[in-house]
Amino acid sequence: MAETPTQTRYTGMPQGESIPAPQLVRDAQALVIGYDADPEVLEEMLPPGLEPHENNFVQMNMYRVEDSTQTSHLDPYSLTYLCIEVADHDSHVLSEAGGEMTIPGRFWVGYWNDSATMSSFVRETLGIPCMPGACSWEREDDNLVSTLTVDGEDVITTKASVDDEQIDTLSGHLNYYAHRQVPDPSGGQAQISELVEIPIPFICELATATVSDIEFDFPEDSGFSKYAPVEPLSTPSVLYGSITITYSQGRTIRDYLAE
Repeated sequence: MAETPTQTRYTGMPQGESIPAPQLVRDAQALVIGYDADPEVLEEMLPPGLEPHENNFVQMNMYRVEDSTQTSHLDPYSLTYLCIEVADHDSHVLSEAGGEMTIPGRFWVGYWNDSATMSSFVRETLGIPCMPGACSWEREDDNLVSTLTVDGEDVITTKASVDDEQIDTLSGHLNYYAHRQVPDPSGGQAQISELVEIPIPFICELATATVSDIEFDFPEDSGFSKYAPVEPLSTPSVLYGSITITYSQGRTIRDYLAE
């Protein structure tokens, strides 16, 4: 089995309260962008059992939960994540305006959160490679700037023109995947190494957004710059609006240590 990239290795649990799954998040304000990425990078970074979708998309989600009453058992938080779209794991989504559509599965390769409770929950329960980071939104008229800050530095900056008038309602499930790894206490190897599938039900009140720029400015040694959009920027998939989701209980679909 190919070695897992350094930035997605599971390096142990942070200290925090143990939170059960599933969890409900209501009316998070989200900007989700599917953009064209380097197909060679996408193929290289997927674990055994997953192949990149032919569209060569990375899905980037930048969203905020501003009050604990929007959740079932979590602190307020903001997050940004990056996912590679994968082949042969589509889910079905219903558009009120356009009928049923299929959405490719998504494998997490980066996930930043500013809540210790939320970070502990997603790492322990789902194996998501969660790291500290905060997502801020700055809005002036119809211009939105969404920024991911890590260690005091802005590492992703997204600029978009937005309109808050609802144009559609989307509902259904999204199939997410994570490489869940737990280190052996003796060191040197994993105690658990498995591919986990997390089907996430959602409802989104969709508005209009047009993305004009996405800038990646990660430190060179982080490895995340490889997921930046290719030039010229192409964003065929943009979702902006209020979204309600659950973080479901994942299921193991492949045990790498048993192979």
